[in-house]
Amino acid sequence: MNNDKQGLNPQQMQFILQMINYYDKNGQDKLVQDIFSNVANQKKQGKLTNAQIEQFVKNVSPLLNQNQKQKLNKLAKQLVEI
Repeated sequence: MNNDKQGLNPQQMQFILQMINYYDKNGQDKLVQDIFSNVANQKKQGKLTNAQIEQFVKNVSPLLNQNQKQKLNKLAKQLVEI
């Protein structure tokens, strides 16, 4: 594949591959924990609002199965309460 057509340079592709390998080794729980931590920090810094979190959930929910929706809703509720 040509990285230019994807809009990614070699360093970006390497970073993405490293992240995939990291979370493949550390599991879904670590991924969720890191995302939650990042979003919570952004919210505390005023870079993310409850409305943005709620809009994200609304946009992503149709792509998820019931179990995933429940997990996402639980995380979103915790983030909104921060």
